[in-house]
Amino acid sequence: MSFISMLKKGACVFTDHPALIGWYVQNRLRNTTLKFEQGHLAGLSLFARGVTFRITSACNLRCKMCRFVESGEVFGNPNDTLPLDLWLSIVDDLAKYRPYISITGGEPTLYPHLEEILARIRKYDMRSTLTTNGTMLVKCGEALVENAPDMMIISLDGSAEVHNEVRGQPRVFEKVAEGLSFIRELKTKRSQNYPILIINSSITAYNYKNAEMMIDIAKELGVDALNYQFQWSLTPKMVDAHNKLHGDFHPLSGEQLGAADPLSVDIDEVVAVVKRIRKRASSWEEGIVITFHPELNNDEVRRWFEDPHNWVQRKGAACAWLNTEILPNGNVEPCFGFVCGNVKEQPFSKIWNSSTYRKYRRRLANAGDFPVCVRCCSYFRRD
Repeated sequence: MSFISMLKKGACVFTDHPALIGWYVQNRLRNTTLKFEQGHLAGLSLFARGVTFRITSACNLRCKMCRFVESGEVFGNPNDTLPLDLWLSIVDDLAKYRPYISITGGEPTLYPHLEEILARIRKYDMRSTLTTNGTMLVKCGEALVENAPDMMIISLDGSAEVHNEVRGQPRVFEKVAEGLSFIRELKTKRSQNYPILIINSSITAYNYKNAEMMIDIAKELGVDALNYQFQWSLTPKMVDAHNKLHGDFHPLSGEQLGAADPLSVDIDEVVAVVKRIRKRASSWEEGIVITFHPELNNDEVRRWFEDPHNWVQRKGAACAWLNTEILPNGNVEPCFGFVCGNVKEQPFSKIWNSSTYRKYRRRLANAGDFPVCVRCCSYFRRD
């Protein structure tokens, strides 16, 4: 993306949401310390830039490309998670570091105390995002606007026919549309800009032929932005390669993680579709912010889909110095299955630079990256 294009897109969002300017600048400044930390601090990290709360692994959908469906995690009970008081104490503990908090699942709107967690985050005026499949927005809308996250990211794959097929249930698209309409009405009634509404559309074998139509769908649904995400993958081959190099330190089970090979696509057609989307994204005329994650050129798009084991934009993993995830059982994991501590036993602020976490960072710094990083969201998350 050109510098001018970035300015255009940034202006569209930041004009109505000035609090995000400080958040963005903080993230960019935080990135400038990475090489020093990785090379000189023996596994220490200055602070967590982002913390993901996976408040439940349960989900009400069975999406075709989801590894949590493959692993069976989505079949759990939404209440099988940390006690509310503990989630709230984690927010209290994080407040002095002011990372942004990403709330996800499973499907986080199934968790009965989501409103209380959002309210506690809002109490400290911390930045937050909520990622949802959008099926519960009518039921939860009042709470989600009352204690609004800064951004609400709604997953959508295409038209009603496409989306409902991918997500494994009828009327899923219609529920999302109804929910977004309800949220927008509540925001208008309150004269409130938050949450920013963003559609996230994964480009996969199931929808790439119709990906361009997402621009018109997003505009019809009245969201603030549309992000195209190239499909993340975790394959048995990645897991095997990882275990050969790092199994002594960080063993993984492909079966438990839901590892699976992605379906093949017509690569020429994918490249052509992305080119058309990119052309429309560069125009002011669409009236909507359109982004890609990661931002790939045409050659990189081709390599991305030719073989999920080919590295694209390889730059060395930074995730363990910037971000981490807290699971429903309290485990703190910088990467699949590597537990650095549990918030039921000690505060997150103690775990962040614990001996286990520092050992993990040293291993990652020496390796540069792991084979499972090649198509991992966290590997490409820099801003």
